Amino acid sequence: VCVVEGKIDPPEGEVKSYLAENSKYLVYSTDKPEEGKLAYTRYKVIKSANGYTLAEVELETGRKNQIRVHMKDLGHPIIGDRRYGARTAPIHRLALHARTLVFIHPVSRKLMEFETPIPASFVSMVK
Repeated sequence: VCVVEGKIDPPEGEVKSYLAENSKYLVYSTDKPEEGKLAYTRYKVIKSANGYTLAEVELETGRKNQIRVHMKDLGHPIIGDRRYGARTAPIHRLALHARTLVFIHPVSRKLMEFETPIPASFVSMVK
């Protein structure tokens, strides 16, 4: 989940681009397949208020800074993310939180699932 600046419209959608990295380690979108790796992100608005949007984000791919770049591409940078265009930081941190993690344990091969609640500071921004 993340909180972004502004109101995302449409409230549900997807972002697909090729992600590349420059010499200053800044990841950016390009439409040239030869320059980057394909990245695909789905998003769904949970709630918008007070100039912010709380959104659920699902990664189809797992590229470096993928969510940060794709939210910027939508014109709605994650709050607190000055590197990717945010102008505000009301909670003095990047408003990006891994709510669910799922992976296969490397030794036991057992499916591991972990879930945490949405941080209260995220919810309070869109009340």
